[in-house]
Amino acid sequence: MRALILLIILNPGLVATAQRVELGTFIGLSNYTGDVAPKGMILSETKWAAGFLARYNFNNTWAFTASATQLRIGGSDKNVPFNQSRNITFRTDITEFSGVFEFNYFRYGTGVLDNHFTPYVYWGLGAAIFNPQGQYKNEWYDLRDYRTEGKSYGSVTMIMPMGIGLKWMPSKNMSVEWLLGLRKTYTDYLDDVSTVYPDLAEKLATQGEISAALSDPSMLLNEGVPLNKPGYQRGNPDYKDWYYTTQVTLTYRIFSRIKCSRFY
Repeated sequence: MRALILLIILNPGLVATAQRVELGTFIGLSNYTGDVAPKGMILSETKWAAGFLARYNFNNTWAFTASATQLRIGGSDKNVPFNQSRNITFRTDITEFSGVFEFNYFRYGTGVLDNHFTPYVYWGLGAAIFNPQGQYKNEWYDLRDYRTEGKSYGSVTMIMPMGIGLKWMPSKNMSVEWLLGLRKTYTDYLDDVSTVYPDLAEKLATQGEISAALSDPSMLLNEGVPLNKPGYQRGNPDYKDWYYTTQVTLTYRIFSRIKCSRFY
């Protein structure tokens, strides 16, 4: 015990480093804007999100957080009156990995002179793995496999996470947080909708009924006859997709029961 106390006194940086690391988990809600929600988020289409994080606190003001998130977004033309005849419905599971820098508005920490509550903002970079699916006869199909617009696209996009939040530390070990986050993406295919309709007659002949129906679901509302011709606009490629989360986080600060080095 004496050796441990002596080590702490002679090397206060060891204590500070121990107190800078946090591990946490979170749950929340997710939504999106894109070609199937062109006028903004539709609250009834809100899905779920969950994940884990690790944070390193450089000081009371700045921190870096790495997180892994699993979430789902979805949408349907049935909820957008001017797009109902297009009849597209999708859901997309997203696996996200990101790293962000956080700026705490107040001096936030475990010391007696620190604030145990602070608003904060964050910004960073990451990657999202996504897999859009479409529904046909109550079954879900991976839309990328059917090349619904006649061309292929990747399953990974770079993202730019940003947002605001609140942190509250009820004890030296635990922190409860809330955030509202936005993700700018660099793909227009989170919903599998971007450009124009393919040749459905060719799709029907070469790939079958499922491929044709997923490419132009309007045929399901019109006794099997599609309402669109090859080259007609299916989506708008000029605007990339965005998705959003709001979440509640619980973190644990490692070894925070050891007094801060400032007391030494």
